[in-house]
Amino acid sequence: MSDTITPDFARVKRALQRYRVMAIITGSFLLLVVVDMIVKYGGDFVFGWRNEAFIAFSSIVAIVHGWIYVVYLVTCLDLWSRMKWSLGRGVYMALGGVVPLLSFFAERRIAAEVADSLDP
Repeated sequence: MSDTITPDFARVKRALQRYRVMAIITGSFLLLVVVDMIVKYGGDFVFGWRNEAFIAFSSIVAIVHGWIYVVYLVTCLDLWSRMKWSLGRGVYMALGGVVPLLSFFAERRIAAEVADSLDP
């Protein structure tokens, strides 16, 4: 009898699919937050432009990204625990929601690694 634990492939594939969707959504919202902050603070500093409606909009975008990031972290934790990866890999996945563009690169890399590990 083998001492290695084989992951349930169907559950791992579903976890990967959820992770990929949330990585793209989180990364997109993070880019929106970055552009929003550049316009908000750059416009105020460089041009003296201050619009209360835009400031309210940027606050809403940041709050929505925060909640999306929480869901993203749950999907990262789910996939990370099912794959039994190291803590460093989990941190790398989690950083995808706070480092601009990282979620897109991480999503591709993680998906490839999961596919490689699931293929016999």
